Amino acid sequence: MLSSNNRIHRRTVLRGAAGFSLGLPFLSAMLAPGRSHADDSAPIRLLVFYTPGGTLLDRWRPKGTTSDFTLQPMMAPLTPFLDKLVFVDGVDMSVTQIGNGHPHSRGMGGLLTGQPLLAGNFNTNGGNAGFAAGASIDQVIAAKVSAGLRLPSLELSAGWSTGISAGGQPHPGNIISYQAPKQAGASASPVPPATDPSTAFKRVFTGVGGDADANAKQLEFTTSVLDGVQEDFKRLSAQLGAEDRQKLEAHLALVQEAETGLKQSVSSSCKAPDTINQTPGFYDDPEAKDFNLKEADDGGAGSITTGAKVPEKGQAMTDLMVAALACDLTRVGTMQWSDSEAKFLLGFLKDSSGTSLKDHHHGYQHDRGFQPEALEIIYHFYAERLAYLLQKLDSVQEGSGTLLDNTLVLAVSEIQKPDSHAQNNMPFILAGKAGGKLTTKRWLKVPSQPHNNLLVSILNLFGVEDTRFGHANYCTGPLSGLV
Repeated sequence: MLSSNNRIHRRTVLRGAAGFSLGLPFLSAMLAPGRSHADDSAPIRLLVFYTPGGTLLDRWRPKGTTSDFTLQPMMAPLTPFLDKLVFVDGVDMSVTQIGNGHPHSRGMGGLLTGQPLLAGNFNTNGGNAGFAAGASIDQVIAAKVSAGLRLPSLELSAGWSTGISAGGQPHPGNIISYQAPKQAGASASPVPPATDPSTAFKRVFTGVGGDADANAKQLEFTTSVLDGVQEDFKRLSAQLGAEDRQKLEAHLALVQEAETGLKQSVSSSCKAPDTINQTPGFYDDPEAKDFNLKEADDGGAGSITTGAKVPEKGQAMTDLMVAALACDLTRVGTMQWSDSEAKFLLGFLKDSSGTSLKDHHHGYQHDRGFQPEALEIIYHFYAERLAYLLQKLDSVQEGSGTLLDNTLVLAVSEIQKPDSHAQNNMPFILAGKAGGKLTTKRWLKVPSQPHNNLLVSILNLFGVEDTRFGHANYCTGPLSGLV
């Protein structure tokens, strides 16, 4: 029986030697005695899942009615999660009608901010531009729900940055997350994603809760991160009921799996090294030197990479993201698979004859002509990656449900139609139940309205009471019918 004697605080961590500590998942023992999960529920998280280049709308849309539908082959990997999905159909990214830069860049800037790109000196292959005019919803929500945690938010990417934004620096074509401008009239501050799994792992897990010296220590991959907390684990486990002990064991296994996955990734690339390679740029894709640049817009030398490490790096980043959310180290994350140009080669994908794709995603969109059959293969791959993320979230038991039940996943892209850059009828998908606040298994067809309305509704789900967000001319209030 839960009582004041065996209750544990939500901020309890497992502590080991040298100041290392590990956050815990949400446990029943964190509830006040006599209170239910409905009274004191698990925290709600926001996770943005970005993939580039829009979709094939006729193959993205479900088949059936708004409440009884199936998914077409391109989106079929998401079928196991139908009960936890909302397809939002009819929303237009209207704010991109104004502002500076190419539609890809305007889409990136407006996607989560609802604001245009300001003037600036960055080449976007469609005029120069600067950064967005306002904060993104992930950063607004992070300020509210992640206060006091290890990380306000966590931004990760597997294939960033390529094309004209190659070089790893913020650019209007590769940024979707923005902190609020520091002064009126200035652009918002870009929040770029981490691109190296080993560096991201150390940032998230090294010295959590320790002193400054412990935080500075580099975690060795030859020693499990769990070794230092085993004694504390045994002590805490003895205080818990059977259900909580099972959750805690699963939670520790999740962190260990993320670590093991990174070791395996290094092993396959470096022929079984016994430690992670700390050489700067080790996880970066090599330049595709044998690729024949057919477009000046590609960006020149170094702008197109082989893409060889993108799948394994993306999986490692996904595992890290889920573990960070499960540890309650942050409650807001962005998994950005690429920049808007997505100019890494796709040799890891094969067509129906078993032949590897030869070009990059942008090439199949329109650089070498509109090629819908190749694009379907690419979008199917990203649907698989989203399904993997949802499966990982759903495997973490939390409260009376799962981590996915207590998360809102927002799947987005910067355009809708690959060949024309159209930004009406945007392909937005919501997944998870946001702690029971979102009714799922819906194909939500709405009258044409600005996507800023969707942003307002998401803010409201997280307790931000604004009725407008983004540019005032492109917002009419919360999205009708969502909640």
